[in-house]
Amino acid sequence: MRVVAVTGFVPDAFPARHLSPEQFANLGQRLRDALGERLVVHERRWDDCWAANIVRTIPDLLPSCASPPADRFATPGDMVRSNVVLLERFRWLAETAAGLGADDFVAWIEWSILKQRGVTPEILRGFLDAIERDPPTAITGPGCWPVSLVNDSEAHWRFVGSCLVVPARLAGDLYAAVVGVASTRAAITRRLSWDMNTLAFVELLSVLPFSWYPAGHDETQFTRYGERK
Repeated sequence: MRVVAVTGFVPDAFPARHLSPEQFANLGQRLRDALGERLVVHERRWDDCWAANIVRTIPDLLPSCASPPADRFATPGDMVRSNVVLLERFRWLAETAAGLGADDFVAWIEWSILKQRGVTPEILRGFLDAIERDPPTAITGPGCWPVSLVNDSEAHWRFVGSCLVVPARLAGDLYAAVVGVASTRAAITRRLSWDMNTLAFVELLSVLPFSWYPAGHDETQFTRYGERK
C-alpha cells in the first residue's frame, strides 16, 4: 500500500490580489522540499483545465458566490477562472491514481498549504505517515460543518478544500461525479461553484462512500485525521 501526496498549480490562472506570483512559487517550492519524492506535482495551462470547457460553452458564466471577495479578485470573471483551477484537483487526483494499485491512496495537499496557520513540513509528513498506519475505507476529508444542504451563493465549509484523502480505486469515480455535478449546475444556473461546495453536493448524492473529521483552515486538517467518522 502506498500513499502519494498530490498537488498542482496553474501559472496563468488570474492576477490574484492576496498572493504575488513570487509568494505563490515560494510556497510551492517549500511544499516540494517538505515532501520530496512523496509528492506528485501537476502543472497545467488554464485553457487545458477540464472546467475551462464550461466557460467556453457558457461565455457569460458567473461564479456561484454572490459577493466575490474583493481582497482576492478584481472581477467576477477572475473568480470563475479561480474556480476552474480549484476543480482541476479532482482530475489531478484521478490522473495520479490511474498509475497506482487498487489498495493505494492519493492525498490532495494544496500547493500553497504552508501559508495556513500552524501547518509545518513536519505536520504534513506526519499526516502521510498516519494514513499509511491507518488507511481509510472511504473518501476522507476534514471540515467545519456537519452534512447539510448547500447554499451555493456562499462558501460551504463541509470540507475545508485544501486537504482530501481518496482511495485510488475511487478517484476516477469521484472525478466523474464532480464533472457531472459542476457541469449540470453550470448549465442550469449559469454559475460555476467552488471545489468544496461541489464536493459537498457530490457527498449528498450518496453514490460514493465518504468519511469526515472536524477541522479548520489550519494544522487541524492534518493532525485530526485519527478522529474521522
